[in-house]
Amino acid sequence: MSEQQNFKRSLFSKDATKLGVSILQTAKQPDKIFQHGRYFGIPGNTKLQQECMERIMDTPKVQNLLANRPSSMWPDLEQMARMPKGSLGWCVQLRLQKLGLSFLVNESPVPESKEEFVISRSVRLHEIHHTILGLPITVAGEAAATAFYASTGSMPFDIGILSSWMLRGAYAPSERRLIWDGIGFGIAVGQAVPELFSPRWEDGWERSIIDWQNELGITQLLKTSPFKDDFVNIYGLSL
Repeated sequence: MSEQQNFKRSLFSKDATKLGVSILQTAKQPDKIFQHGRYFGIPGNTKLQQECMERIMDTPKVQNLLANRPSSMWPDLEQMARMPKGSLGWCVQLRLQKLGLSFLVNESPVPESKEEFVISRSVRLHEIHHTILGLPITVAGEAAATAFYASTGSMPFDIGILSSWMLRGAYAPSERRLIWDGIGFGIAVGQAVPELFSPRWEDGWERSIIDWQNELGITQLLKTSPFKDDFVNIYGLSL
């Protein structure tokens, strides 16, 4: 029994050290998160992460979505670009074009298991969430999005990533204020909207992004965003 406990403690220590490396390196070089963030998956593979995910999936709205899954076929970027200016699709393609993430619209196979569907859809919805909330492609913007996820789901995976954005200010003091303002904004949105997974975004590509914001009840809250100017500059729309 003693040997087993020592083994678990040793394994935990190694995993914690690896996670710490990802947190520190990502905070130092956020533009290389895909390289430095290879250990963020460690807390994502824990029983605690699974329990948090199950709580979210058991809510009535998410259950309704899972019972009638939306199509995993997204319009391609050219189709989105032809949608009405200010629509969800039109705004999303601007973001994806800038990021060079066109591969996100090409995922046609529907994951069979519930867990695979949730993970796959969550990854893609991240870009929609950024768009709806008017979050820029910066550390502060990512901090706001991650703060929303962490405050609503308390998932270890999200909290690990948020730790990097919180630490970023130590390496770049000039970014610190906006990062923390972004975190505060993400938490405030989380107080108003419990999750952004259940809306059927895929059924409303041509709907105005403003209509979506009104439906979510965040129109007034968005006016307090520290990123209002970025929203105007990127999409040519006013919050």
